Amino acid sequence: MKLADITSELLHLFAGQDADCGGAIVVWHDPSGEFEDVLADLELPGVSVIVDREGSRFAIKRKLNGDLGGRKVLIYRRSAGEPSGDWLADVEARCVPFAADYVSVQLREIGAVDSYEMRAVLESHKAFFAKRRNVIKLKKLLHSSKEVAVETVDELELGILATCLGVSELDPAAIVSGYLALLHEGNADQVVVLLAEYEMNDYFCELIRYWCGFEGNALELSRVPELLVHVLLTACSRSMTGGCLDALSGRFSFQAVHAAFCRACIDYWVRGGNRLLLLSMTTAVERELELGKILADVGLDCIAGADVFPCIDAAILRMLFERVRLSVDAADEVLSVVASRRGSLWYEELACYYRGVSAAAHMQRFYRDHVEGFAGMGALSLWGSYASDFYRMDAWYRELVTEFAGAFRAGEYELDEDFRACFESMEALYKGWFLKELSRRWASASGDALSLQGYVKGIPRQVDFDLSYVEPANRRGKRIWVIVSDALRYEVAAELAERLERETKGQCELGAVQGVFPSITKCGMAALLPHGTMRYEACGEGGSGFGVFVDGERVDTIEARQKVIGKHYEGAVAVRYDRFVGEMDRAERKKVVGGANVVYIYHDLIDAIGDKAVTERRVFHACDETIDELSVLVKLIVREFMSSRIVITADHGFLYTAETLAEYDHTSVADVAGDVIEAGRRWAVASSDSESDTLLKVALPASAGSLVGFSPRECVRLRRPGGGENFVHGGISLQEICVPVLTFSNKRAGTRGFVASSPVGLSLVTQLESISNASFFLEFLQDEAVAGKILPANYEVFVVDRSGSPVTDIARIVADLTEADATARRFKVMLTVRPTVELDEHAEYALCLRNADSGEERVLQTLHFHVYLGGEW
Repeated sequence: MKLADITSELLHLFAGQDADCGGAIVVWHDPSGEFEDVLADLELPGVSVIVDREGSRFAIKRKLNGDLGGRKVLIYRRSAGEPSGDWLADVEARCVPFAADYVSVQLREIGAVDSYEMRAVLESHKAFFAKRRNVIKLKKLLHSSKEVAVETVDELELGILATCLGVSELDPAAIVSGYLALLHEGNADQVVVLLAEYEMNDYFCELIRYWCGFEGNALELSRVPELLVHVLLTACSRSMTGGCLDALSGRFSFQAVHAAFCRACIDYWVRGGNRLLLLSMTTAVERELELGKILADVGLDCIAGADVFPCIDAAILRMLFERVRLSVDAADEVLSVVASRRGSLWYEELACYYRGVSAAAHMQRFYRDHVEGFAGMGALSLWGSYASDFYRMDAWYRELVTEFAGAFRAGEYELDEDFRACFESMEALYKGWFLKELSRRWASASGDALSLQGYVKGIPRQVDFDLSYVEPANRRGKRIWVIVSDALRYEVAAELAERLERETKGQCELGAVQGVFPSITKCGMAALLPHGTMRYEACGEGGSGFGVFVDGERVDTIEARQKVIGKHYEGAVAVRYDRFVGEMDRAERKKVVGGANVVYIYHDLIDAIGDKAVTERRVFHACDETIDELSVLVKLIVREFMSSRIVITADHGFLYTAETLAEYDHTSVADVAGDVIEAGRRWAVASSDSESDTLLKVALPASAGSLVGFSPRECVRLRRPGGGENFVHGGISLQEICVPVLTFSNKRAGTRGFVASSPVGLSLVTQLESISNASFFLEFLQDEAVAGKILPANYEVFVVDRSGSPVTDIARIVADLTEADATARRFKVMLTVRPTVELDEHAEYALCLRNADSGEERVLQTLHFHVYLGGEW
């Protein structure tokens, strides 16, 4: 250190003291005597310099015991300040220390206290501190989260180690995780050389042994390092029971504290956004160990709580697919396991399989609860049950088909074949039981009414849509928007309603109207229009089929529909969705709508995809896209036009089954005895004198008795030329004629009827005041079913000390269950005390629950720990 720098720093130290209050003393430590010759050259105005020499300390002591008020004293000492037997120990305790030697300067620079132990660390790692960039990195690392001095040797040596490994946190988990990442990527050789150069090998290996329980060579550089195997196996060992890992005994630690630390390493990777790296590491190890084969014969209970290796998820899914396929009694267990897996490491990577098996379990549970079928239910009862409950079977089947398509493309862990077996079983359940029994009962209950009048009395009718929804709003001078989405099935509209409830401030009310027969576009679109008359007419000589006329006009095009709407509502607008959203900007939309009180927007995606043989298998994907598009459209209308009332409906629904139809799934138009005017795969319109022994006869009141309809029973199709028979509509099944009417009412905060959305809550079920084990279980209850304005939430559970620092790992709960039964909304999680934590049995700790989405945190209760961890190391 240069003389000018020494002088400047000493003056600075004196200036920082109040000499008038007992004097100002600085003790300069120079054990090597390096600067004794320059004492005379110091320019320190007003400062008395005292040199500590053998035999003079008593005299110095007497001087310093006198009145030092207003004085500044510099004491130069060759001794290192060892307090035992030192006459000047009390002076040392109250003075400001200073040192100008190289080691002292380095200690000050890195913010470490000056002590024998600290100097010994610098002395033993000279090669490390000889490089300026190392010192800069170490200083930044040591003080990245705090400004206080580094007081312990362990903290300093940990900082040196972290600097060598290039990690950004002074955290044991970060150090181990960083080293393992380098090992896995084949980049650890340079680090091993550095550790040897800086004499950190033994220290590093000892730490790995202490933290992880690894007795091998932590510096081994192999294709799949044994340390990586040890850490990953140890991390999941505590959550696997029944001796699952006995075949790998000796390659991991059984100690809970080691498992907790190794799990902390896993959590560090996840928190740091290195999921892909972790996935690569875990799959490499599970392949090396052939872990999938080891787990193939274990019980579900043994691994249901484990999640470090993706092959664990694969083993669980195989069991779930088999159980739900073979037994309806397994449905509740399967749903419970899937719910518990929602917060696991690799759920999202295998989500299509989990969602698929969950949909299958819901279908099986529905079958179990309705195994007697629908016998004895009347038409009104059946209609009401479908609109409130039975439609969910269609939704689960749609989810099953959609997820199976995604899983088949992914092909992860060859689970697609397990999924396929389950899928085929559920296809048979949906088509062979649900559609067959529901359609059979509906035809029986409604058949007489349909034959006599073409509709069932007591059920709202599609032909009354305008009078029920549009005209009342217009009469009150309120603008109303009507969105007509072709083939928007009831269950799809139900999901749309849930989406709008979650994502907007508005409220949704979902109802249903009885669609006209045949349930095809030209009839359903006409029925939704305001009209005085609606009539079916055979096209007559030279034509084919029949036409639909509203107030004497055909309404096959949007332009024709606008003309009819305009006759009833002045200035009304009808526009195609693609043009309104895709082709117009905001100004153009404002201009088109103008002052119209009635606006119809026509959307066509589901029918456009489903009605083509080459794309019909994508119809369920079209349903998902429709939900996205209509959700965006509603938000756009609210945002740009401040509209408060939007009605979403359809012209008809549809039937869809994924598997190829068998011969017995068909019938023929030839079964109609008479003049068939027009027919589709689910309907036929014939002259009024026609009859059929196999098809259900349906009156067509709009034809004034000149025409009659026929519909196949159950989900049978009429044979027609050309492809495309999986997606059909036109018949009388509830899936086809139960037309949704979704009323969206936009609400502003503070207005009447406004309900704010809120995350679903969690309550602690487990009663505890003290913990006596390093690992312990907690049970939580999701307070309500997720629905409407009660939104799903992601929670984190952990225990903190008085300072707010976590003393356990963090358990995650995805609270998104929709079951009404509270017993089906329970979660069980395990917490483990972190191995580097020193517990105080007299201290209070807090069990915390944090909403991971909002960051909101609350204390569930205080507790004490009565557990000794030392013996577990």
